Amino acid sequence: MYRLVYMSTPKRCLRSEELSSILAAATRNNHRNEITGILIQDRKRFLQYLEGSENKVEETFARIASDSRHHAIFRLKSGLIDRRQFPGWSMASKTIEQCASLKNAVSELVKCCDHDVVAELLNFAEARDRAA
Repeated sequence: MYRLVYMSTPKRCLRSEELSSILAAATRNNHRNEITGILIQDRKRFLQYLEGSENKVEETFARIASDSRHHAIFRLKSGLIDRRQFPGWSMASKTIEQCASLKNAVSELVKCCDHDVVAELLNFAEARDRAA
């Protein structure tokens, strides 16, 4: 199993219906490609965790990276993992307010994950909270 975690910034503030459309497309594509994961966004940044076969995850990331709605796309972590962390979610999503804590949002979604994955995602979220 392979995973990839990235953060990106939308080029402009996306409306709720645009975000819903992005999520619906991601859910369809991920289901077809047997990718699971989470997407957390606060209209200023996206934090996404993708898992599945390396080829499919990397293809998905390449599509995301070439999407004109994003810029400042940073791969935070990628590599092999022992098991799926989000087996039931083609794409779990959580929208938070810009002033809300990303760490709190992430902690709600990672309760069943392996300890090291929880620590990584919470560390990324905490760093974003400090920078925001």
